[in-house]
This record gives sequence, C-alpha cells and structure tokens, in this order.
Amino acid sequence: MAVLKRNLWTLCWLILLGGALLLSVILYNRWQSIYIGYQTYHMSRAQLVSQAVDSVLRTQELVLDVIGRELMRTGDVFDTSEAVPLLDNVLKVDNALIGFGLARPDGKLVRVSSNLDLSKLPNLRTYPATAESFAQTLETDTMVLGRTYYSEPRDTWTIPIRKALRNDRGEVVAVMTAGLRLGSGGGVFDKQLHNGPDDSVMLFREVDGYVQYISREDSHTSWYSRALTTMEERREKRLKYEAQLGMTEAEIKQLDKAFTLTTELNGQRTLTAAIFNPRYQLWIVSETRFKPIWQDFFAAFVQYLLIYLGISAVLLFLFRIIDNAAKKRNQELFYHSTHDDLTRILNRAGLLGKMNELLAAQKPFTVVVINVDNFKGINDRYGQEAGDQALIELARRLQTMLDSGDLLARLGGDEFVITTYNTDLMHLQTSCQTLVEKLAKSFDVGHFRIQLTASVGLAIYPEHGKSNSNLLRSAHLALYKSKQSRNSFCIYRSEMEMAYLRRLTIEQRLKYALSRDLLNMVYQPQLDEKGHMVGLEALVRWHDEELGFVSPAEFVEVAEQTGLMISLGRFVMDTSLSEYAKLRRDCGITLDLGINISVIQFEQPDFVQSVLHALNTWGIPPQELVLEVTETLVMHNFDQVLSTVKHLRREGIRISMDDFGTGYSSLSLLRKLPIDELKIDKSFVDSMLDDERAANMIQSIIYIARSHNMHVVVEGVELEKQVTALVKMGCQRFQGYYFSRPERLDKIVEMLSTGHFLMPDTEARAG
Repeated sequence: MAVLKRNLWTLCWLILLGGALLLSVILYNRWQSIYIGYQTYHMSRAQLVSQAVDSVLRTQELVLDVIGRELMRTGDVFDTSEAVPLLDNVLKVDNALIGFGLARPDGKLVRVSSNLDLSKLPNLRTYPATAESFAQTLETDTMVLGRTYYSEPRDTWTIPIRKALRNDRGEVVAVMTAGLRLGSGGGVFDKQLHNGPDDSVMLFREVDGYVQYISREDSHTSWYSRALTTMEERREKRLKYEAQLGMTEAEIKQLDKAFTLTTELNGQRTLTAAIFNPRYQLWIVSETRFKPIWQDFFAAFVQYLLIYLGISAVLLFLFRIIDNAAKKRNQELFYHSTHDDLTRILNRAGLLGKMNELLAAQKPFTVVVINVDNFKGINDRYGQEAGDQALIELARRLQTMLDSGDLLARLGGDEFVITTYNTDLMHLQTSCQTLVEKLAKSFDVGHFRIQLTASVGLAIYPEHGKSNSNLLRSAHLALYKSKQSRNSFCIYRSEMEMAYLRRLTIEQRLKYALSRDLLNMVYQPQLDEKGHMVGLEALVRWHDEELGFVSPAEFVEVAEQTGLMISLGRFVMDTSLSEYAKLRRDCGITLDLGINISVIQFEQPDFVQSVLHALNTWGIPPQELVLEVTETLVMHNFDQVLSTVKHLRREGIRISMDDFGTGYSSLSLLRKLPIDELKIDKSFVDSMLDDERAANMIQSIIYIARSHNMHVVVEGVELEKQVTALVKMGCQRFQGYYFSRPERLDKIVEMLSTGHFLMPDTEARAG
C-alpha cells in the first residue's frame, strides 16, 4: 500500500511538474506575445503620429510658401510695414494658425495679420526667443519650428513656424512666419494621443532637446520650458541606445520606420518606440511604463493558474467559451472592417475583397460607380446629420434596385458602387436610366424635403480593365464624363482615357505656360458702318512646344475646372491692357477694348478692385474697357453678378452681353441687368441669308437694343452680302473674318496705317 501510495504521489507530482512546466512554457509565450503586442502598438502609433505630424507641417509649410510668395508679388512689400487683409482671410479658413508675419532677412516684420500689433512685435533675428530658429530658417530650404511657448493673449500653446522665401538664385528674400495653435480642432496636435496614466506620446526637438508637443496624464507647462536632458546626458543615453540597437545614431535617424528599445524613465523601466523626422528635426516617441505590461501578464498568469488548478472538464469548458468568444469577436471585427458604419453596406475594403473573388471567377461583370451631384450643398444647407440621413436613404433605394447576385458598396463620401453580372449594354442602359430617375425622386429628411440627382459611370470586365484598380479607374472616367451633364450615365469608352490624359497634360503645360507668360494675345477689330475701327476684342491664344496649338475652348475649360482660371484671367487682363496702352500711345487713338470674363473671375470678392487697379496701372480710362459676359455667367449667381455689374458701371466700365440670343432668359436679363452692349451670336449671321427667321431675329435684337439704348455688335461676319444686309437692318458695328481675323498687336497697327478694313462701299468711294 505504501508503494502504491508513493507511486500515486509520484505520479501526482509528475503530473503537477509536467503541468507546471507546460504552464511555464505557456506563460513565457504569453509574455512574449504581450510584449510584442505592445511593441507593435507603439511602433504603429509612433509611425502614424509621425505621418500625421509630417502631413500637418508640410501643409503649413506650403501655406507659408504660397502666402509669402503672394505677398511678395507687391513690389513695395519691404518699403512699408502694415497688416494685410489677405492673411486674415487665411486665418478664417485655417483655425490651426493664430497669426501671420512676413519678415525681411534682417528680421524686421513688414507684413502681419491684423490680429497682431506690428508695433509691439520684436525683430525676429535679434530677439533672444526667436533668434536661434530665425537663423536656422535662413540656412535651410525647409520650414523651421521654434520652441513651443504659451501665448497669453490667445490662451493657447503655440508652435512658431518659419519658412524662408528664396529667389531664383537661391538667396533669401524674405521669411514667412506664423504660429501653429495646439488644441484648435481635430488635428493631430489637438487629440489625446496617449492611453492611460502610464502611456505617453511626445515630440521633442533634435536641435536642443526641448519638448515640441506632449500627450500624457501628468504633463504640465514645465515640460515645454526646459530640455528633457542635458547634452551630456543625451550623449550617454544615445551610446546605450546605439549598443542596444546595434546601429549608429546616423543609421538610426535614416530609418523609415519606428524602432523600439527599453529605457529608464524616473527610475522606472519603460518600453519606447521612436522615429525621427529629418525634415523638421523632430523625434516622435511613443512609450509606456512596464507596469501595464506586467498587469496584462499577471492577469494572464492568474487565468492560466486557475485553469491549471481546475479539473480537466472545467478546463475544456473554459477553453470552449474562450474560443467561441474569440470567434465571435473576430466575426464582428471582420464585419466592421468590411462594412460601412453609416449605411451598413460594404465599404471600400469589402468591395475590393468581393471584386477579387469576382476576378478570380473570371466571369464578365459590370462595375457601376454612382456619385451624388453637388452633395456638398446638402451638408452646407441642411447640416451633416441631414446629409447622413440622405446617404442612408440613397443606400436603401439602391438596395431595392439590386438583382440577385448584385453587390452594393459605399466607396467613400457620397460615392456608391454596384457590381453586377449583367453585362448586356441595352439592359444596362435601361437599368441605369431607371436608377437615375428613382434616385432623383425627392424624400423627407426631418423637416426638410430633399431632392438629389446622381451621375453614373460604368465599366465592364474584362473589356475595360482586368484588375480592381483598372476597372474602378475606367468607371470613374465614365463618371467624369457623365458629371459634365449631371443626372445622367455613361459607359466607359477607350477614347475617355486619351481625353483624360490630354486634359492632365493640358493642365500641367498650362501651369507651366502661365508661370512663364508663354501665352499671347490677339485682337479682332470691330468696325462701324462707315468702315472706321471702333473697338477690339482681346482673345487669348496658346501654342505649346509639346502640344502645338491648343484651342482656347479646350484650355479655358481646363482652367475653369482646375483652379487656373484666376491666373489665366489675370494674364488676359494685364496683357490686354498693357498692349492696348501701347497701341493707344503709339497711334494716338482710343477704342473700345473688349475682354471676356469667366464665372470664376466674377465670383472673386476683389474682382472690381483688381480691374480698377489694372486700369490705373496702365493708364486706361474705364470708359474704354468693355467686359464681355455670357448669360450662363449671369444666371449662375444672379444677385452677386448684379451687384458686381452695378459697381463696375459706377466706375465707368461698360458691360457687353456676349452670344446674345442663344440662351433662355435673354429678355428678362435685359430688364434686370444694366447692359451697355449686345453681341449677336455668329450662328444667326451664318444662316441669315437663307433663313428668314434668323434674319428676323437679328432685326428684332437690333430693335430691342435701340429701345434700351444699347449698342449692337454682330459677330462672325464673313460675307459681303451679310454686311450689306446688316447695314440695311440698321446694324452699326461689325466683327468677323470678312474684315480681319484676330491678329497680333503689330498687325493691328499696320492695318490702322493702311486702312485695310474699309467697308466695301467706303473703298469704292475712296477709289
């Protein structure tokens, strides 16, 4: 019995020892898993914070550069010191910035935003608090950050940022400076980045070791007012870090991803992840004390110990619960990772996953991209909540139109995607037409009744693409085409790719041409019934060294869609006035100078002032300038246009309605708008000799103009018979190829000297 008892206890101890050994192995692996998990978390957080900080700082660097160079456009920027309204407008848009300043290389501020008192601001180069970072700014092409300080007037912590502006020779001509506010909104500097009392995220400066930004429970103002360690302590620590990582300091700084190491912080062991931003000389550090790591491990230890001490049945039962819970959690996580939180349909990741399955099946299918027209207006007018409800309703409507096997996803924002095995073009056209019509039906959101329209683009696998990216790109190109007419659909065609690439090429080349004044102006004369030149219409032309001659209709449309219209309009206005001033001075004559104006130019708040400034610059009386607008421009924002037109006319500038008679609201516009001149469209002139209705329309427009005390200019005159007929109708101004094509200024001067454009009967009398 004793032997049996001893063997049982031996077996018991062996089981306990084996269980203890197994438990030790499990706990060791659990420790490694927890530790690696913390390492991965902090490395990822350091990299994400680094990317966010770099993005914010690069954006602000671009803002400083653009605003600084805009201020430098005024030639007297260094002669006077004053506040600039332009800077105030930027501050209204970007809440992260608390003030702007433009300083000369000697440190004197010459331009500031109006929220700063220029008389109280120090010289940035000599003032102790700014001298060091200002000197660094003069030595580098990138933006430089100063030490974080507390701004009492703004009640906020602020990071000073400075960017040197250089000329073509690389010399510093000015320094643009601003303050980056901490806690201004939803940016990376405004969020709680740390997680718990033992956790922290910190940015500190390489140049002096001062803290640039910190997020932790026990952070206080003294963190920003002193260096973390002395230079000697920094050297000693970095020698330890180099030994721990097996790399030199230079190699560590060149790493493009975060690294981890263990350090001592206030006598406590700490897990630290860090990454260096060489552009702005910042260390981004994410760290945690080992206390929560040990807590997680201790919790696991207790759990495993209880399992070890329990009976096998309980052990299996507990593992089954844990396994089921993990599976359920994974299913939930997978669902949320592949579905949109708002509409509960597939998101981008879920869509790409399903499309990969469709591609693997190698069966033809169609990708339908749906984009809501002007959805931003819903959010602006009714609020974000109403916009969300509208998206939910759109998703519901789209789901009701799906066939079996179709998939619906929200690609992002106001854009949805449907994948369907239906590839029959006729059926697709019918379905898309039905889809567009159903989506256009109004619906109620709270107290508001909303009506939305949508544009649709389609691409078919494999004809239009054999990968997710190619299919979606093709569908988006078709969507872009349908967006031009709105509330319509379009199926991808190969020529869309060429059109898209040409548009991109034109955009890039046009930017280059505008930056180097490679466009030129031509002028088409306007004659009266006696054969005298009375006016010129300024027309822009562009012959690119790569693209050749580019039609104005083509590159003007690109300029309007890409934000280049302001620069193009400024070039046309300045160049036309300067060349006309030369013609006026050399020939001693005065004419009407007609310049076409776009919708985008008219919407600029300083448009009238810019026109008056240009007139004053070139010494042109306002009465000699005629701004030509279209009915489309007027109907775009009538109230604003009316106010602008009245202001222009008060200054003596005349307004001409171009292409009159081709729109839908011409007569009502004449009643409301103070127009000085009507230009009869070429389409009426082309058919006037054969079409009595076209001739009658011209006659009617002439009568209307006379009754409203307006001039009439007939465009597109190309035949002598047209001239004769128009004179009989009472037309007194003509423009067209019959008299002259658009010519350069020197050619116009030559024509003036030779009297080239005399009317036929005038030439006969002269002979």
